[in-house]
Amino acid sequence: MEAKLRKSLIPVLVALMLMMLCCERLPRAQQTLAEDILLGQRDGYALYALADPPQGEERFFDSDTLYQGELLYVSPGHPLDSQRTHQQARNVRHMVGLYIPAAETVTLSEATIYALCELAEDNPLLSTWITEGMRSPEAQRLLQSQTFESYRATMPLAQAMSRAIADVPDGGCSEHQLAACFDVRLGGEMDWSQSDPLLRTEDGRWLAENAWRYGVIRRYPPDQPEAAGWDSERLHFRYVGKAHAAAMHAAGYCLEEYLQALHRYGALQLDGPQGKPCYILCAQMLKNGAAFVLPDGYEAAPSADNLGYAVCVLTGNQDSEG
Repeated sequence: MEAKLRKSLIPVLVALMLMMLCCERLPRAQQTLAEDILLGQRDGYALYALADPPQGEERFFDSDTLYQGELLYVSPGHPLDSQRTHQQARNVRHMVGLYIPAAETVTLSEATIYALCELAEDNPLLSTWITEGMRSPEAQRLLQSQTFESYRATMPLAQAMSRAIADVPDGGCSEHQLAACFDVRLGGEMDWSQSDPLLRTEDGRWLAENAWRYGVIRRYPPDQPEAAGWDSERLHFRYVGKAHAAAMHAAGYCLEEYLQALHRYGALQLDGPQGKPCYILCAQMLKNGAAFVLPDGYEAAPSADNLGYAVCVLTGNQDSEG
């Protein structure tokens, strides 16, 4: 009897094992939660993964709109179409003079320039200089070629080529194409005891602590080299918008970790001094765009992430209902 029972259970156990293997291998965009999860809190902000996303009416955003958003992920493994360069990029000097200390050729999106103007009102950062802004795919390829030639003078050909490719992404593979990224050069008195170059000056330390308040993130923080990619990009910043920057700051996420959390949970809530909660929703891209369920009383700021998903920030007026 016992032998028959064991024999009858074998097919059931095999079926269960196959089901478990399939579940592990199938990609799951979002995880169903029994209750909200606190992902992190800092400086008056708290980020939660929601068990029950906000309800409302469905709204569709087309791909053209989504690919004008602020959360696009660009890397050698996830290049961006060569046409996706911010056409509204402006020369910083021509737009605001030296109110933002930038090199004469630096161009950035208007949203990034406005964020830097707000930052400069609180701290003019007189010893800091923006050296690089938007870089077209063609300019990116030229920079890679120039880097290769400089390495070639001191290295074997194969080593120079692999090093140049590793240090300088090809055209279409750099965030500089978005016109939302910029590199800085720090001046003034240096504290050379700091291994992190950003923390060697007073301006740099202020940026490390406060840039997020203006929607600007330090793209490659030194404590997250595995997630953040290139270890040398320590003075590279990116504008993502205040909600995304505050959410990343609250949870201690770099951009990669933040996108992973959005893909995993699908709906996040950011609580903070703004009063009314801010929602950050994630949905898979469809052929021509993405759809979100949006509650009343909120303004939507959607963006593709260039990873097969779209993200939508919902911010509401504190005095409005909904």
